[in-house]
Amino acid sequence: MEKWKKDYLKGILRDYPNMEDYYLERKEKLLLHNKRTRQQANMDTKNKKLLISISLDRQLVNLERNQKIISMCLENATAETKEIIELLYMKNNQKVNLDLVADQVFLSKRQVMRLRDAFFEELAEHLGI
Repeated sequence: MEKWKKDYLKGILRDYPNMEDYYLERKEKLLLHNKRTRQQANMDTKNKKLLISISLDRQLVNLERNQKIISMCLENATAETKEIIELLYMKNNQKVNLDLVADQVFLSKRQVMRLRDAFFEELAEHLGI
């Protein structure tokens, strides 16, 4: 797998614990924008536009899609793989590396890398990258 794909997947996985907050924040921005423009135009027309904006907003759609796909991949993963991914990317401790994770899950570093890479392959396939 290319480095840019791994980096992209790592970024998505690091954001996964906060995706719900990002989703709500983006939705609130759209609602706030609607409140400002409501005074200037017909309320019924603006409400329809807001519904369209929320349902078609690219950020909201991608956040929701990524969250569902990551959840599905984590559910399908083995307990060891799930623990590896959570330790490496979803915990706030950024000092974790493959050696430390291997010690914590009682596997070799090479096995940790294989499980992580297999998870990345599955995640990339479902994300379409």
